[in-house]
Amino acid sequence: MKRKIVSAILAAVLVASSLAGCGNSGAGTKNETAEIGQNMESAEDTGTAGSAAEAEESVQDTNPEDINGTVVIWDWDGGTQQKYVDKFNEVYPNVTIEVQDVAWDDYMTKLQTSYVSGMELPDIILGEMAWRGTLFEMNICENLEEAPYYLDRNDMVPSSIPLASDQNGNILGVEMQVTPAGFAYKRDLAVEYLGTDDPEEVGEMIKDWDAFLAVGKQVNEKSGGKVKMMASLGDVLLSVINQNVVDYVDGANVDITEKMSRPLDITMQMRDAGIIGNVEMYSASWYSAYASDEYLFYEAGAWCPPLVIVPNDPQGEGNWAVTMPPEGSFNLGGTTLSIYKDSKNKEAAWAYLQFIYFSEQGGSYMYDLTGNYSCYQPYYSSGYSPMEKEGPVDKFFGGQSLVKYYVEEAAPNAGTVSQTKYDAIINDVFQALTPKFMSDTSIDSAKALELFKEEVALKAPDAKIQ
Repeated sequence: MKRKIVSAILAAVLVASSLAGCGNSGAGTKNETAEIGQNMESAEDTGTAGSAAEAEESVQDTNPEDINGTVVIWDWDGGTQQKYVDKFNEVYPNVTIEVQDVAWDDYMTKLQTSYVSGMELPDIILGEMAWRGTLFEMNICENLEEAPYYLDRNDMVPSSIPLASDQNGNILGVEMQVTPAGFAYKRDLAVEYLGTDDPEEVGEMIKDWDAFLAVGKQVNEKSGGKVKMMASLGDVLLSVINQNVVDYVDGANVDITEKMSRPLDITMQMRDAGIIGNVEMYSASWYSAYASDEYLFYEAGAWCPPLVIVPNDPQGEGNWAVTMPPEGSFNLGGTTLSIYKDSKNKEAAWAYLQFIYFSEQGGSYMYDLTGNYSCYQPYYSSGYSPMEKEGPVDKFFGGQSLVKYYVEEAAPNAGTVSQTKYDAIINDVFQALTPKFMSDTSIDSAKALELFKEEVALKAPDAKIQ
């Protein structure tokens, strides 16, 4: 989720949660759940990294009731986290999870200030996509593949691995959920202007950006200019930026030309063709656009259906669908959970992260309570698998199985790359410049690229901008 989207999303959470439903919690017995614990103390005593096999050998000896302590989490959405905490405590009764509210806008500043001043940090740190690269470069997060955690990257949904990794490939967190994107659309408008509302057929019609442009021109002509392909130029630019997965950072060398040239070229083509609306991204009008009949497509990360689309179009049940974006899926938003390297409660912190975010049973809780899709790959082939279950907002999407789209179609298709501290800078510059690109049509892609370089250079004076 991006900076300006958060306040509206959080305001919508209560509404979305009421629609999510609980369903079958998939709760097991304490003995069954004990199998996902690990004997961390023995690994720490040896002082060695150990192996996944050694960790597996110790699993049977761990009793959840033997793990205790108080784990502090800083979170801007404590209400959702608390739902998971309640389930965790049914199995781990002697671990207290204390969720402390920290505003999204203040999170990274508070974290950096507290660390520099020697103040106490939480045991579990959240890394939202907007600042995750900066967090990982602070060197304060545990490597979860090492002792005493032994996380196995082969158990992660593949697209989530780079998102949870630093530039050296170290996995420093677990992803809250899979975060590939689709393009959501209104079924009635699709039938009227495209001749079909079938997700596969619609996806084929916009299979690449040239096709998207051509369809946009047809829709614009057929509707007399009333219906546009997307509400904001920012929707197009952000999509293509996230699709352009390149290693653009090499030490202090930051290749903005490689990262931004194609996204800006495509975006200016869409603007100049008159097929995109003139709404500023994340503004009140942008949220209102979900309920309008003026726009065909909307960016939709896996978290968007319950948190953004349903609350902003309450009369739209059954009229939505989601399809593959032009040229494939991409990552949109997301949050990791990391363990602070100087935490005094690492065993209890890992017990929580593993139980909720990295186990089959935890995956079922996430899906039933909030509609989130776990990044724990074995969950999808287990007895807890959601693949044949109706999702919390599937009915709103005309009965389409969203979990099948996001996990089976979008996630394998979504390119991702390890996180850097410059990702947040690009996001800030993108948000600052997009309104100018919308209002000043004399800015072509070449001029836009120069403006982008200038802004990044101002925010990263030590970088060598190319």
